[in-house]
Amino acid sequence: MQKKKYRFLDPIHGNIELNTANPDEELILNLIETKEFQRLRRIRQLGFSYLTFYGAEGTRFVHSIGCFQIARKVLNHLENKNANLVEPHRLAIWVAALLHDIGHGPFSHSSEPAFEFEHEEWTIKNILGQTEIKQVLDNYQKDLATQVSQILLQKIKPTWISQIISGQLDCDRSDYLIRDSHQTGTTYGVFQLERIIQSLELNKHKDEIKLVVNEKGIQAVEDYLFARYSMYLQVYHHKKTLSADALFTSTIRRARDLLRLNKQIELSESLGKWLLKSKNKTLDDFWQVDDICIFHHFKLWANNSSDSILTDLSNRLLNRKLFKAQKVSQMSVAQIENIKKNLGHEKADYYCVVKECCEFPYNDRKKPILIKQNNKIQELSKVSNIAAALMNKDKELDIEWLFSP
Repeated sequence: MQKKKYRFLDPIHGNIELNTANPDEELILNLIETKEFQRLRRIRQLGFSYLTFYGAEGTRFVHSIGCFQIARKVLNHLENKNANLVEPHRLAIWVAALLHDIGHGPFSHSSEPAFEFEHEEWTIKNILGQTEIKQVLDNYQKDLATQVSQILLQKIKPTWISQIISGQLDCDRSDYLIRDSHQTGTTYGVFQLERIIQSLELNKHKDEIKLVVNEKGIQAVEDYLFARYSMYLQVYHHKKTLSADALFTSTIRRARDLLRLNKQIELSESLGKWLLKSKNKTLDDFWQVDDICIFHHFKLWANNSSDSILTDLSNRLLNRKLFKAQKVSQMSVAQIENIKKNLGHEKADYYCVVKECCEFPYNDRKKPILIKQNNKIQELSKVSNIAAALMNKDKELDIEWLFSP
């Protein structure tokens, strides 16, 4: 039977082609067709940002394929001079890039504080557990699932392998900055991705091979860091989106509290395990809960719940009746206490929410970006005044908000 070429028409990367005549590329296609990966079609990439930027409807599915494509481009470039270093790890890096977000919950990062879990943990469970993904990987190469998990857990040596997937200059951030900028109709996240890829090298540094950027790519990396800073300031931490996140968390908390008080609410068994953080939550329970599941329950609670608080919170999120956002630094303790008093003791727990947002555009201590200049390898801020300045921008992205009606 003749082998086929498959093309994904990506709004950011154009045609992403996979050829089944290449066994490694056929493996990527088989992974995309698993039920665990297809679930990502039902997980919004930008959480509740669609309530702020109405075009922000993209999913983790398209981002994950985009991440794979960038990783493939990076490895193709690095392989030109380092074939013996890249070849043994290429396939595992491809798979890690594709599957790095497989453990996300509904509405992506919005669900993590609400359900009190970390998506990285469930990513590993989906790769090593009894899943279609694991079966596909095992059928191709017995130790491949373990290799991929080690990359994602950042426990593999040399560290450049994990740096491509999870560092301060990686294929994950590169894709979501450009993609999220496109989805939200902004230009904040645009930077010279191709220039950065062409400037990457593998060099020995402190007795280990590491990913470094040559001096031709310094300005492109500066643009990338400023894009990251701008996206957090203008998009990811937009006060309306943060308000929707707070409202979502309050709704989930109210449902959880009612459940613990043995109050009757309409609830699927799987979501019940998510709410109670049950140790008996299985992979099947994990797969059942996606954006559609959450919307279904919010519609049930908005129309049929006997609890007025759960009904109101669900209606607010469904119909974009968001809480107002105020900076805590601009309020007095008396003002906050007065808001709580007017709400009443029970409602104050759900209708007066304080949320701190903190994100750093660049940190020189955690997997720093390395620059090769004049045959000397240094941390980025040592050769870039812009990077050094961005390291001091943390106060602008560290804001405590109060959300209430």
